[in-house]
Amino acid sequence: MAIEINSLSRGALQNAVESTSASQTSASTASGTRSAATAQSDSVSLTRSATQLQSLEHEISQMPVVDAQRVESVQRALATGSFIIDPENSAENLLFMERALP
Repeated sequence: MAIEINSLSRGALQNAVESTSASQTSASTASGTRSAATAQSDSVSLTRSATQLQSLEHEISQMPVVDAQRVESVQRALATGSFIIDPENSAENLLFMERALP
């Protein structure tokens, strides 16, 4: 899943992290080694909605991509000639999807 922060692309963020890391490395080398007591640590906390999204993403990733029973049912209906196509309904669905696009 791609994440964009403040209109920065993933590549721009990676470059920013690398340059920050390089400047921190050179600064720590110039000032000597830091003691463990004065070292700063980063932390990340997720909101409840972010945790729920992660959970949903995991559940969705475990689901099959194709509903095999529905595919079999449609194949059977096509083979027997009992599959009915409603042109008006199909056109309405296409228009709905077209309008939903940005």
